[in-house]
Amino acid sequence: MIPHELLDKRQDDCRLLLSPGQRFLLLLCVLLLSWVVGNVLNGIIISWFGMSTRVLRIASVLQSMIQIILPSIVTVMMISRRPARFLEVDRSPGLLPVLTGILVLVAAVPSLNYIIHWNASLQLPDALHGVEEWMRKAEESADNTIAIMQGGKSIGDLILNIMIIGIMAGLGEELLFRGTLQRMLSTSGMNPHLSIWLVAVLFSAIHMQFFGFVPRMLLGALFGYLLYWSGSLWLPVIVHASNNIMYVTARWFTQQSDKTENAVDTIGAVPDEYLYAVASVFVTVALLCFLRKVCKKSS
Repeated sequence: MIPHELLDKRQDDCRLLLSPGQRFLLLLCVLLLSWVVGNVLNGIIISWFGMSTRVLRIASVLQSMIQIILPSIVTVMMISRRPARFLEVDRSPGLLPVLTGILVLVAAVPSLNYIIHWNASLQLPDALHGVEEWMRKAEESADNTIAIMQGGKSIGDLILNIMIIGIMAGLGEELLFRGTLQRMLSTSGMNPHLSIWLVAVLFSAIHMQFFGFVPRMLLGALFGYLLYWSGSLWLPVIVHASNNIMYVTARWFTQQSDKTENAVDTIGAVPDEYLYAVASVFVTVALLCFLRKVCKKSS
């Protein structure tokens, strides 16, 4: 863990211009404006050209730029005289933390698969059957949109998906959730662990995929701790992008074989492989402890 005196110094270096309440109000206004503009543009594009793979890729790029990346940068430039320091993009995380962070992702696959399948199988009480049906339809709609956007079996399709869904989405979401929102909370005096988990909940909720809420929240918490331990936003950006790239690549290989489910998605989730999930938890925790020590030494 980074010492509190170092955290205080990093906060003072940001040279914040507005009070905590003013910062959050500004972020909310910028996000609302960008959300309206982005939705209008994407709505026009989709209504004119239809919902094809190419159109959805263009819409996704616009969404990342207008609704995520731009409002993050604009807000931080207006609340701090040292925006790069505030976002913590002014230092490199180092090679060892990056490699260890990626290993954490790989080691966590079986346990995350178990949680994913458990979360997907949850059922609400009968009184909330209508709500559950709406949630599942929203989930299916989101999955169908992603499937269309990732359409195509060529290497070019894979490269485009890696760039858009892997790198751009990973960078944009970390800029907004960890670089901007989590940093705004932590520099406002909130307990760093509380800020990490609060942002992780918001990060998962904003995706509007309720039956994948828990695993996405856990990933969000992981990215938050990577920033907290390393003091560099580039570490969660790289690990987040790596996670997305793993997902995109696995889905591409699944399309190549015309299968409906990737074999990797079942590791640790089927009854005969529960031991893999248990082992995954221990290995992941050990790697996280090692990563924390490595980040502390490089601070």
